[in-house]
Amino acid sequence: MAPRQQRQTDTAHSEMLNLVQQQMEELLERIQQDGQKTEDALTSIRKTDQQREHTQQQTQDQIDQILQTLQQMNRQHIEEAEQITQQLNLHTQQWEEALQTSQQNQQEQTEAVQQMLQRLDQESLQQIQQIRQQMQQQIDKVLNNVQRLFQKAEQPQQQHEPSLQQLHETGSAKQDRDRLLPERTRQDTSQVFDHFIQAQYRVQAVLAQPSPKLPVPRLFIILPAPTAAVKGQGGSPSMQFRLHFLCECGSHTMDKDCSQPHEVHLANHPGYDLNNQEEFLNKYGSYLLTMMYMVKYGTKTRGLVVPPLLGLNVGEGESIGQLIDDAISHLEETATGCFDADTTAPQNLDATELANLKSYLKTGSGQYFSGGLSQMKIQKAHYAWICSEHLRECYESTLQQLRYNTISQDAVWYGNEVKVKSGETTQLIYDNLSRLFRIQRVENWRSITDTDLRLDSYHSTSGSTTDTLSGLDDLESVSLDFGRFTMSARDIFRDQIKDVIISIRDPGAPTLDDLEFIQQCPPAALAISKTQQKDDNHLAGIFHHNLSITSLRIDCDMNRFIAVIDLVCTTREKILQSGIWPTLRMLELVHPEINVKVSFDEESPVLDTAPRIDLGNCQSYVVEPDVYNSIRQHGLSAVTFVVPASFSDHFTKLLDESIQKNESRIARIDITPTSITTEGLYTLNQAIDKLQGLAYFRLCLENLSEKTQEEKALQLLERHKGRLTSLHLGGAKVEDWLPKISGAFTYGGLPLLEELFVESRPTTDQLSHTNGQQIVRMASRPLKVLGVDLDLQPQDWEELVKAINLSTLEELHFNPDFIRHNQLKLLVDRIADSGVSPLPMRILDFKGNEYRESTRELLTRIQEKAPHVRIQCNI
Repeated sequence: MAPRQQRQTDTAHSEMLNLVQQQMEELLERIQQDGQKTEDALTSIRKTDQQREHTQQQTQDQIDQILQTLQQMNRQHIEEAEQITQQLNLHTQQWEEALQTSQQNQQEQTEAVQQMLQRLDQESLQQIQQIRQQMQQQIDKVLNNVQRLFQKAEQPQQQHEPSLQQLHETGSAKQDRDRLLPERTRQDTSQVFDHFIQAQYRVQAVLAQPSPKLPVPRLFIILPAPTAAVKGQGGSPSMQFRLHFLCECGSHTMDKDCSQPHEVHLANHPGYDLNNQEEFLNKYGSYLLTMMYMVKYGTKTRGLVVPPLLGLNVGEGESIGQLIDDAISHLEETATGCFDADTTAPQNLDATELANLKSYLKTGSGQYFSGGLSQMKIQKAHYAWICSEHLRECYESTLQQLRYNTISQDAVWYGNEVKVKSGETTQLIYDNLSRLFRIQRVENWRSITDTDLRLDSYHSTSGSTTDTLSGLDDLESVSLDFGRFTMSARDIFRDQIKDVIISIRDPGAPTLDDLEFIQQCPPAALAISKTQQKDDNHLAGIFHHNLSITSLRIDCDMNRFIAVIDLVCTTREKILQSGIWPTLRMLELVHPEINVKVSFDEESPVLDTAPRIDLGNCQSYVVEPDVYNSIRQHGLSAVTFVVPASFSDHFTKLLDESIQKNESRIARIDITPTSITTEGLYTLNQAIDKLQGLAYFRLCLENLSEKTQEEKALQLLERHKGRLTSLHLGGAKVEDWLPKISGAFTYGGLPLLEELFVESRPTTDQLSHTNGQQIVRMASRPLKVLGVDLDLQPQDWEELVKAINLSTLEELHFNPDFIRHNQLKLLVDRIADSGVSPLPMRILDFKGNEYRESTRELLTRIQEKAPHVRIQCNI
């Protein structure tokens, strides 16, 4: 190829190469620009992610704010509910009238409350809807911004589609939650108010029903017992409950001048543990739940005010509000269907169901089932169970009113007793008793034949539930024609008085009048005197035709004791053979020198009797042979032996022989060994040693100033000090015998002693400080009964009062001639400020000289602290 042509070719190649190189540079520049754009897009996407995360955080914060707002709104609903509850309590009287008029008014009240709830719900829904719309607008705005960013870069958009979808799902879930929350709030609020209204209807229905005379209080609740949970049937823990009665105080216990209303409250009683708790809750669960809601929300009806008990402390640690809620939760879980929404009928308890309630309560022997309450008549055929404090206020104000109403008449008042001199004043007393329902007991009602018609009208209107009628003992024979009194008494005793005691002086010959009268007025106790063998058929007829008799007392000669016992047992056996179980529980045969009591167990065979041989009535040292025959016949099964001071060595031998021949059931023995010689004392000690079942052993050591009596006392104390439960010490010259007798009270001596009486007979000079300190040490034991009739020095009295154990003492007996006002004030202060609750003291005996007005004020303090204490004194 020519050089020129070659140059042209190279030039063309060079130009082409430059062109390609230029194109490559342009292409690289484009690529760099595209890469920059890609980096910018990625940066934008990163920013979008950050914005999305920030938006999600804002969304979550707003969601939390919404939830917080909803919680606040729920609290507002609760506060509004409490306000509405207070309003409903104020208008309870209107609801009561609605209950009595028609079902339609109840429906109108329900609709009114529901409309109010609907208005509240609509306002809540509007607020929540506004918040939801604002949130939705913010979420839509964020979504639009994200979509615009992803339109600029398809690949990054594809990479981040899951995040976009998640954000959509978050918004959708938020919308669902916003839609469901107001619905749940409305349902919960409506359910609470429906339950409250239903509970109020049931409570009103129960309280509106008149309460007749009932065996136990009708208002009671359960609260968790202050003990740990126990294992149930499946081995899992089960909550233990305790039953508490409520005092039904109200307008009927208030004086007209009383400004503070009396409100239903828990009885001052620790409550009762439950037997067969599961069965108890299944049986009484519906009624209990009604009572629980009554004390939770409170109510007001028929003069009763039940305040909401939330916030009032019970015991230590927990408030009653929490305890009530725990009990309600347990009842709602265990008592299935007992409080259904469709069931608004009241489920009140009748007398039988309340009587059966006793079988589920754990109590000690001889205790009552009233929880410290007493039944009081407040209207005709309407009763209420009231605590001792309110009952005492009622009695005092009523008695004061009765005195005021009769003060201008010829009626003389002695404390709570009145003596009337004229028939007009008697009628005035009857009229006042008929109007004052708070008088519960009338004693010593005499001159029955003069007041027969007024007796009928009195019992048909008064509030008295227990009356002792005297006057029949003035009659020579019950065969007299009682006339109109018999007709009125038939209805009175059948409907009003449940326990009638009739005393017949001479049964005479069998007549229709006496049997008819006793049958028309069936007595619970019958006392008959001057019986002879010719009266046996008549006695059997009275017993056979009056099956309500529980106590029969017959005065007769000792030689007829066995015959009368056989007569009663035979008649009782005939009644049993006829298919009827007689109610007779006690037969008492009375003679001036000996009493025999035969008790019949409810479930024992007819021949299994346990007489009580009471020899305490013997008035002479010469004992008839029939006494010993009675002891030989019944001594082996006697429950109680009372050995008076008049019995000599012959009796001790008889007692020892009876125990040797037969297994004795003597459980109580009361011995006064004044007439027993040293030889008889040895026999008596042997007999006592053989008595293994003694539960009560009392020694009455009298005339200790005599050397022989002092020696017998020391021997008996030394031998039986480990079994003595009661000790009575008495005699003149206390300074001589007290130091020796007090030796039995050294450490470990008399471990079972519960009763102690120390007296000076006749009264001697004031005891020295040394012997006074002996009395203080003797009285410092945990005694149940203490009696001191000695002249102690003031400082010894003060130490004695301080040493008394109030946590166990039930009876306290002092001679007011010896105790001074300052020592009495110290005793009152100790009782009032003891801190012992409940105080076991039952009797405070200060019989003697009359007290001053300042003493009355001291004893009033005791009544305020312990209204159940019976104070015996002359004021």
